Amino acid sequence: MTETNLKKQYAGHKFTVIHCEGAIKSFQSALASVDARKHKAFIRGLIQQITRLANGERMSQENFPKEGVLPNKPGQSGTKNFKALKRIPIRGYCWLSETQENTYFISHYIAKKKGKLDPADTKRVGANWRRIEVDEDEC
Repeated sequence: MTETNLKKQYAGHKFTVIHCEGAIKSFQSALASVDARKHKAFIRGLIQQITRLANGERMSQENFPKEGVLPNKPGQSGTKNFKALKRIPIRGYCWLSETQENTYFISHYIAKKKGKLDPADTKRVGANWRRIEVDEDEC
């Protein structure tokens, strides 16, 4: 298995980006969809994207799109979305925390072959979100 060099946490100028429990392992699994000869460059590019996010740099809609809707907290009006760090063919689903200031959490990574969001991924992000934002359980 390829060493990913992904860190649990990235502290930038504006945000902290934290990988949830199992997120790095899910990246290792998703990395199997990338040509083995391109692993190092792919990982380096993803780390650059995470670093850009942590530093509060502009992220294009193409590389950081809204992906789905987060669960509602009791009494919440309106909807909140989660986003994807998109580096074809892998996406890392994340959200900006409401309970931890200036912190993004990356729920998990998937190899994505189709354009539609899989309901299982929405459910997985929602479970991580609920654990952290509602139950106040760390990653």
